[in-house]
Amino acid sequence: MTVDMKEPIRIHIDPELLLKQDIDKLLMSKYDIFYRRLVEYILNKIEGEPETELIAILVDDEGAEYEMALPESGYKKSLSKALDYFVMIEEYETCDLIKQMKKQL
Repeated sequence: MTVDMKEPIRIHIDPELLLKQDIDKLLMSKYDIFYRRLVEYILNKIEGEPETELIAILVDDEGAEYEMALPESGYKKSLSKALDYFVMIEEYETCDLIKQMKKQL
């Protein structure tokens, strides 16, 4: 499966589970693509490349869409969480990239 990471990813959700804890659980099940998108999004912002303001679009069973954005004030915390994930899966090149990105913020 090829994913165009220049566009926000679409994550399908259950409309009955819109509590913060439930969204966190949903994102945990989609960690890999979500964290890759997050790293690319912030990298593009650092490099000044034009990009959509959205990280992801959550889509419920009825097709309603909920846009997910990340303010600049959340970049470091988000990169720290992504770093934890990439350490866990032992993808050290991405870990090094994230560490460099954090220094630039």
